[in-house]
Amino acid sequence: AVVSTQSAHYGRAMPSSFYKVSATYVDGYKATMMAPMIGPKAAQKGYLNAMSNIERCRRIFAKKGMADFTETNVECLGSGANQGRKLDESDAEEIVVWSAVRHSDKAAIQVWAKELAGASTGMAPGFTTMLGGRPKPTPILRFAPFLFPKDQVRIAVNDVPFASTNSEHCQVSPASPAEVTKEVVREGDESYRLEELAFLRSGDKGNSANLGVICRSPALYPILDAHLTSATVKTYLQHLGPNLQVTKYKLPGISGFNFVLESALGGGGVASLRSDPQGKAIGQIFSNFKVEGLKSLSEYM
Repeated sequence: AVVSTQSAHYGRAMPSSFYKVSATYVDGYKATMMAPMIGPKAAQKGYLNAMSNIERCRRIFAKKGMADFTETNVECLGSGANQGRKLDESDAEEIVVWSAVRHSDKAAIQVWAKELAGASTGMAPGFTTMLGGRPKPTPILRFAPFLFPKDQVRIAVNDVPFASTNSEHCQVSPASPAEVTKEVVREGDESYRLEELAFLRSGDKGNSANLGVICRSPALYPILDAHLTSATVKTYLQHLGPNLQVTKYKLPGISGFNFVLESALGGGGVASLRSDPQGKAIGQIFSNFKVEGLKSLSEYM
């Protein structure tokens, strides 16, 4: 029997003519300050404290002839900031201020850290202490993967030259599947949080995040397929960044979906200034997504 090359590789990716190289490089410095703020309007005062210190440093930089911060990020943990809630809507009376900065000059980070010292005594009341002491600058290591032609790499095993045998193949990255949206059919008058209908988990891939959703019952798969589109996910998580892009992948074999969220992590990993640089909380945030027009939950289980 004659078996074609195509059929022999059916169901698996063809080896490519490139090696994947994972590299890192230093891209400036960063530091993070965390401090509790306690009392009425804690989130609003905490944010104002942190931003006032950043603005003060900018004035110092200008006088010293130093460049501005490359990036800054202030969050008030406990105010709902990571869930997209507006600062002025928070009535929290206990929060933790997360203030992070990035700069090309290590000395500029040290100026920022030094100016923070007086904040607990000279700024808004309720600002207690800096957790872990004065922040220290650390280098930002950015991930830079790339492809390198195999035929340009010389390899020897026990002094015997070795060459890849698959240089004639060229693996082409598959295009994202065209999403076919389905009409949402109202089946009843009940509404549920997504967590009641599915298991969710999320994590990072560089500056992108994966959001996995698995239905708690196969009967819920067609329903969530209609409700959870790339557009609805993007709208709900739009606070993750202005360049957020969402692609939906269906996994009918396990009654699940995988959503790839590009540009969702502010750089991702050690390059991010966010309190959730690896997107671990995205699944929990999205678990509050409301699905309406359903029957009693017992009818699907």
